[in-house]
Amino acid sequence: MNFNSIIPEIEKKIGYVFKDKSLITQAFTRSSFCNEHKGRGGMEYISNEVLEFFGDSVLSTAIISMMLREKTERYEHGIYTRLDEGDFSNIRSKLSDKRNLSRSMALLGLQKYLRMGEGDGKLGIENEPSVMEDLFESIIGAVYIDCGMDMARVITVVAGMLDVSVYFSGEAAPIQSYKNALQEFCADKKNRLPAPIYKTVSESGPDHKRVYERAVIIGDRTVATGKGKNQKIADSAAAEAALEILKKEQDNTKKVNISLLSDLKNHAIKNKQPSPEFRDLGESPTSTASSREFVIECRCMGKSAVAIGKSKQEARALAAEKVLLELLPKKETSSARKNGKRVAKPAAKKPASQAKRTSKRISKPKKKS
Repeated sequence: MNFNSIIPEIEKKIGYVFKDKSLITQAFTRSSFCNEHKGRGGMEYISNEVLEFFGDSVLSTAIISMMLREKTERYEHGIYTRLDEGDFSNIRSKLSDKRNLSRSMALLGLQKYLRMGEGDGKLGIENEPSVMEDLFESIIGAVYIDCGMDMARVITVVAGMLDVSVYFSGEAAPIQSYKNALQEFCADKKNRLPAPIYKTVSESGPDHKRVYERAVIIGDRTVATGKGKNQKIADSAAAEAALEILKKEQDNTKKVNISLLSDLKNHAIKNKQPSPEFRDLGESPTSTASSREFVIECRCMGKSAVAIGKSKQEARALAAEKVLLELLPKKETSSARKNGKRVAKPAAKKPASQAKRTSKRISKPKKKS
């Protein structure tokens, strides 16, 4: 691909014409491309990592400048605004969130112009949110340098690439804070988990492009890890992964057949026996603060069973199922275990010829004397 030939197309999408075309070329050049073309024809390529570093800070300044312009007014005692610090922080988070930046790149289709190594190309990494976020920041860094650090020009480019009007009007959906969501999930009385703690697992990469790996720990369990270019982003990634894991575990618990409880009760009523009794035996020896296990005993019609579950309701259902297995005939038991409903099997029909033979009396022939 001849990159110089597509620069006008890129500039049209960005809304900015570069004086120094080498800056926009560098903004679209990944380190994997530089490594593969190192020393070829006496040319040295430079990746977009430095532009990305500058672009990250410039983007924050541009967003703050837009907030000041759109949401504040100057008056005799300083500036006046109807918003508080939390509101401004929320708007800034929405605009600079990596999902928002990568979504803007995808809408503009700029990631397809990335210059990268063959390995990256085969993996299709240009469509990864983190890669598109890096590209966005690299472009902003290139524009900032090319226009002579004219923030007014940068703001125009940012406003064109991001739909800022939606965010300043308050119509945009709030960006979810995964750390807060995880905190609320753990504090919920249905879950009663210890508050999550975040710890650094590792740091890698050069000083200007550090990658942090952080783990989220709940009780004595390391639930998930996340990576990012700073600890805040890494914590958010870890919290997002932890939420997904915990919610899946919760969904699996809900799938336990609670209807077995009513099945056992109905079976007792049908046989004119008392309803099943359940006894709470506390928590199992393997129960921990982050993964609680409850022990319940079920008694009914002279039978008893003990079961362990991640919730008391799950343990009750599993204990009821065990008792049902002992009380019901095999055919009923197998059907009761299927979706909690007894599905009566249709009686096998007798062959017509057999039915006719059984409907008539067949007299034995008399013995000859």
